[in-house]
Amino acid sequence: MDPFLLVHILVGVVALVTFWLALGARKGRGSHRVVGRVFFAAMLLVVVTVAPLLVTDRPLDPGRVVQLVYLSACVASVVALGWTSVRWRRAPERFASLPLRGVGAVLTGLGGVVLLAGLLTANPVAAVLSWVGLAFGSAMVRSHGKRGASNGWLQWHLDAVCGLLTAVHGTLAYVAWRGLVAPGAGPWTAAGFHVGVLVIAIVVRAWLARRYRTPSLVFVAPTPTWRPTGARRGSRPGAPSRPG
Repeated sequence: MDPFLLVHILVGVVALVTFWLALGARKGRGSHRVVGRVFFAAMLLVVVTVAPLLVTDRPLDPGRVVQLVYLSACVASVVALGWTSVRWRRAPERFASLPLRGVGAVLTGLGGVVLLAGLLTANPVAAVLSWVGLAFGSAMVRSHGKRGASNGWLQWHLDAVCGLLTAVHGTLAYVAWRGLVAPGAGPWTAAGFHVGVLVIAIVVRAWLARRYRTPSLVFVAPTPTWRPTGARRGSRPGAPSRPG
């Protein structure tokens, strides 16, 4: 096996395990923070280890290169969003910053290009995965001119985590299916797994919205009506809400 592929797989396994450990840990506690940081770091390493795979892959497939570069950009952006959302919990105005909206515009444009390319080339995987750039990018752009709510950081954080759920599990499910059940499975099967995992992520996000009273900015995306910080009943002005 290609050593770069082996590293990529091992890092992906670490991301998978730490995802569920962080999800099951009590939110706001030390264990959740530590495991969550390991998860985000593992996801970034998954992105980094894509580069040598592209260089060593023969024969070179330009379409596959574009798709993987797009996905790497999306995953890196969503990881950064999930990480910084916690650090910005006391500065909600940053979620309406020009850099965030700029990244959102780029992701939206890339998502549109990938969707069009997928439709024109009958590539179902590209068409399905275009949702990442379109959904997260447009949500970032819509933050323009909005004042963040006291729990706005948590909305972004949970959206990012659920988005990364699809990145971790969609490809893994397809690879396991092809390796253990149907070696001849093709792109339509892969697209089916990605759609299935996306549905699961939406359900998980809906459950988290109910539990923490934080509607999604991405998965059920109308632009929310932002409330001034501290406007929630019973909250101390300026105090961010915390999960758990």
